[in-house]
Amino acid sequence: MALLSVSGLTKRYRGGILALDDVSFELDRGQVLALLGANGAGKSTLIKCLVGLIGFEGSVTVDGCAVTRGQRDARARIGYLAQQPAFHPDLTVEETAVFYADLRGTARTEAHERVASVGLEEHAGKLVSALSGGMKQRLALSIALLGDPPLLVLDEPAAGLDIAARLELRALVEAQRSRGVAVLLSTHWLEDVPYVADQALVLAHGRQQFLGPADMLSGSADARSRLFLRLAGAQQEAVRIVRSLLPWSETATKGDWLVVLCRPAEKARVVEALVRAHLAILDLRVEEASMDLQQLADGISRDDDEGAQSCA
Repeated sequence: MALLSVSGLTKRYRGGILALDDVSFELDRGQVLALLGANGAGKSTLIKCLVGLIGFEGSVTVDGCAVTRGQRDARARIGYLAQQPAFHPDLTVEETAVFYADLRGTARTEAHERVASVGLEEHAGKLVSALSGGMKQRLALSIALLGDPPLLVLDEPAAGLDIAARLELRALVEAQRSRGVAVLLSTHWLEDVPYVADQALVLAHGRQQFLGPADMLSGSADARSRLFLRLAGAQQEAVRIVRSLLPWSETATKGDWLVVLCRPAEKARVVEALVRAHLAILDLRVEEASMDLQQLADGISRDDDEGAQSCA
């Protein structure tokens, strides 16, 4: 039986506004599902339903427990990381973790262990207000892991993070996957999806437009993206790294800038390789050749319509 099972999930707001329309999917232990969609597609509503914050029609079960608003048994099996975690700025990292451990009824010793597990042990005495964006996300993840929940629900965890912090987040998600934890990850970083997720769910206007292997969203093999990276020196070393990683890519240097012509799904690999080589990236921009999320959803919807017409 799947750890997370969603069947016929529908959400109507006042005035008859249909935010979700008959969404169904499953997620097994040790799998990562990427949730994608343009603004207003229904991603946040879906997550609120999954964690029991709002009522809905249909069925959601976590580890065999039905999710309903205010129901604690299912909620105890879910670790939830909100898009913008709200922490008290005058508490330290350790005090914050202990506070949430008390709320969840878990041992305070576990709070210390979770802080250490996400690499914040040396910063335990630091005030939350002094943390970087990446450190705050790590703290939020440590809190989501309290009680060792089998399901993690992460709502846009990479929003506002710099490149290095995004790579850290990817490593943390992979670490949870390796422990057998199921992860539902809402993201707008389409290029990261094939590297962090097994499956992908695309929503558009509240409806399910795609559910399948994440690598199917990598875009056309003929599409190209132009990646501009402003480096603090070492341009030739960067060229060597990129050519070693992607022999078929095209690279050029213009002053402080390295320009890489590559497939859309390869941009993240290029950035990650340079960061791991300790090359300082001062700025980054992309001329995107691949479709954005709304175009992706519209294209899938159009393909479905054409298929239906051809079968008529």
